[in-house]
Amino acid sequence: MSDKIKVAVRVRPFNRRELELATENVIEMNDSQTILKYPATLDKMERKPPKMFAFDHCFYSTDPVAENFASQELVFKDVGRDILDNAFQGYNACIFAYGQTGSGKSYTMMGNQENKGIIPRLCDELFASIAAKQTDELNYKVEVSYMEIYNEKVHDLLDPKTSKQSLKVREHNVLGPYVDGLSQLAVTSFMDIDNLMAEGNKSRTVAATNMNSESSRSHAVFTVVLTQTLIDTLSGVTGEKVSRVSLVDLAGSERAVKTGAVGERLKEGSNINKSLTTLGLVISKLADQTSGSKNKDKFVPYRDSVLTWLLKDNLGGNSKTVMLATLSPAADNYEETLSTLRYADRAKRIVNHAVVNEDPNARIIRELRMEVETLREMLKHATGTSLPGEMKRVDIHDKLAESENLMKQISQTWEEKLEKTEQIQSERQQALEKMGISVQDSGIKVEKNKYYLVNLNADPSLNELLVYYLKEVTLIGGHNNEGTTKQLPDIQLMGLGIQPEHCLITIEDGELFMAPIDSARCCVNGSVATEKTSLNHGDRILWGNHHFFRVNCPKSNNNNNNLSSEPQTPAQHLDYYYAQEELMQNEFSNNPIQAAISRLEKQHEEDKQVALEKQRQEYEKQFQQLRNILSPTTPYAPYAPFDPFRLGKLPPNTPNAQLRVEKWAQERDEMFKRSLGQLKTDIVRANSLVQEANVLAEEMNKQTKFSVTLQIPPANLS
Repeated sequence: MSDKIKVAVRVRPFNRRELELATENVIEMNDSQTILKYPATLDKMERKPPKMFAFDHCFYSTDPVAENFASQELVFKDVGRDILDNAFQGYNACIFAYGQTGSGKSYTMMGNQENKGIIPRLCDELFASIAAKQTDELNYKVEVSYMEIYNEKVHDLLDPKTSKQSLKVREHNVLGPYVDGLSQLAVTSFMDIDNLMAEGNKSRTVAATNMNSESSRSHAVFTVVLTQTLIDTLSGVTGEKVSRVSLVDLAGSERAVKTGAVGERLKEGSNINKSLTTLGLVISKLADQTSGSKNKDKFVPYRDSVLTWLLKDNLGGNSKTVMLATLSPAADNYEETLSTLRYADRAKRIVNHAVVNEDPNARIIRELRMEVETLREMLKHATGTSLPGEMKRVDIHDKLAESENLMKQISQTWEEKLEKTEQIQSERQQALEKMGISVQDSGIKVEKNKYYLVNLNADPSLNELLVYYLKEVTLIGGHNNEGTTKQLPDIQLMGLGIQPEHCLITIEDGELFMAPIDSARCCVNGSVATEKTSLNHGDRILWGNHHFFRVNCPKSNNNNNNLSSEPQTPAQHLDYYYAQEELMQNEFSNNPIQAAISRLEKQHEEDKQVALEKQRQEYEKQFQQLRNILSPTTPYAPYAPFDPFRLGKLPPNTPNAQLRVEKWAQERDEMFKRSLGQLKTDIVRANSLVQEANVLAEEMNKQTKFSVTLQIPPANLS
């Protein structure tokens, strides 16, 4: 069945920074139409007309009170349910979320505890449908895998043995592209999947934090394999349908200029952009093929990146596919939003050719057996070298091992798969416990009578996923102690600025204390701690350069603890951004740059007050002139009747001119506030990078000190 890729777009709400800056909303949605307006804040001399795009679904999630507001449930109903129906019919299916970092991809795909996303809703409904449809004649089996692609390398998020090493992507003439060694675990309920997703996300969070990823800098692929077995009770004949549902959360598509990326971050970004650029090329090539142009190159560069290689079937192949593009409503993201919309507009022209996958396993096993026999025969007669066009002995050996491994995986019984799942789950829990991480089920279901820490991460899907319980004495440190006589840390961290023995947290008489070891970098609520410090409920801790945590104390102790460290307004959440901002504000409060910004703000306010005073005096002067002209006591010569045109001799100050001046002043004030807010954001980012550079220089024993300098051209101060 030939069918075009369905494309949906979703616009998120304004975030806290955008609300503080009073950013303009540049997106409107009407039914299946998305309108992108040219921002008023950009070049006013070149106001461009709005751009219009049409898609299968347009989800407006910016304003919860709007009539066309799209909730998580509505998005799943319009997008996810069709994918599920296709899977039960025996088709392969795929949803991939594309958009810049922070546009709501992970929220749409994964969601949170209160508002679950497409993946958990789809899996929940999958098992609900299985329970309703399953009979003696119709049996269902479900398997899942979870991997991430980071810097063009594939990591298994469910198997602790392979999570630290990258897996190879191979292509088989029968199976197509696949990941060699990727664990595919058997599950029997939604709870199993929920637990696997939670533990996979924990592995992803640990890796992201250790790599100092500011957000989800990797592509995540969650795959569900649904096997339906139909049994004819009279003849005993069985038939199978196997559907593969790929749920893909792509990394952010923003430009290096926008993120200020340098060094490793730029290399990481270039690899992400490589895979996304290749994805764009693949989409363009496939879209051109459907346009009927004879001059177009028919070669599609699937193998130019790991991502497109693995998505080969989902793009122009055997799959029912949905692309979900996520957008920011903010004017300062106009270029990224336009790029995403153009990307999605090209994708809707791709045609896939989905077929029902009936009885594939029996055919695959038969073909693999024939291939193994052929390769064994070739291996008997092969020598170390070979003639041109012939395979070398070592190549035949590798090919044989690959085919035997595939046949072994496909031939496994359901009981063997369940046993393997339990074994891997046990190993994964042991690996997490070794790092001091709680292995509770999904979310933070913790024991309220204990002290514990939760991680803070910039990515909402990775935030507050890791729970670290605190003992009477808890040692925090790096992995460097392994293989030495030193005590292994109770909580093991990696990354810049983490010492082998970093600090001690102790519980004394119901109170919590933290003591740094050997001047290791420890901060509490943004302030550097150099000695034993008391910790209260809700305090934010930073260890090293980027490990943020929040302290949680038992409820019985909360009343005794000083909660002044918590913000007083509910609008301010104790999240990663709050912790990062208070750190930057505290670290650089005495910085000359902050003083310069304060002077700019003060000067702007003074100039505004002077201008207002001058305007007031001018209005009073004009008002007095008007009174003098219109006063009844004003003497008039008998031969000179009242001339209303004498009013025209007043200084030109028509209502329209006055409104224009006021509007100009208001726009100028708004532009100043916006620019100042952006400057502060840039300084915070620059200070963060400088801090990272200084830690690196210190670890490399380089006598180099980096700092941030603010240079404002004199012309801009007038």
